[in-house]
Amino acid sequence: MLIPGMTLEEVRREIAKDYPILFRKSFYVCRKLEKSLSKVAKGKGFVAFYDYCSKYKNNWMYRIEITKKRSGVSSMLIYHNGKGNVGITVTDGTEGVVIIYHTGHFFNRYNERLKLNLQSRDEIIRSYMNQMCDYGFEELEEIEPGVKKIFCKITSGILLGTYNSKLKFMKANTFLSLDMLRGNQIELHNEIMNDELNKYANTSGKLD
Repeated sequence: MLIPGMTLEEVRREIAKDYPILFRKSFYVCRKLEKSLSKVAKGKGFVAFYDYCSKYKNNWMYRIEITKKRSGVSSMLIYHNGKGNVGITVTDGTEGVVIIYHTGHFFNRYNERLKLNLQSRDEIIRSYMNQMCDYGFEELEEIEPGVKKIFCKITSGILLGTYNSKLKFMKANTFLSLDMLRGNQIELHNEIMNDELNKYANTSGKLD
């Protein structure tokens, strides 16, 4: 079970125990839904969220999307790290399994800067997961050996954070909405992004 104060390695071990079971369960649910939905429902597009508490007492949320052309499952591990609610997703990259860690501050800024006025943790996370799709992170400058600033564009804005290649640990620290960047020149975009990223440059390997 994830608790505040755990190390990154301890968090990885919890994920390693949970993820294969979650993967099988979520895809079983997805296949069952595919068979039950009509062609009309698939044409309109179907999205559903499910909560899953693992045998190790970790809380996951997974999202199923089914359309005529594709079906997909995405998931997020959610826990309170002592400061706020954080969300962890896992991706299998060229360097192996990478943890993408969304801080509580990230979710607060996402809700605030999009003016969503959502009240609960789950509402905020569901809104964000509806925009996640496939991550496409781009690297910026190197802060120190093996650690780079990164950003990722989603439908409504930009995720900003860091990537520690040694730890295979990507951290989404904060969020910028499109209206914060619209109308500015590319140089100013970069300046705004760097100003935000500089605040978090020394937290690249920390679970806070």
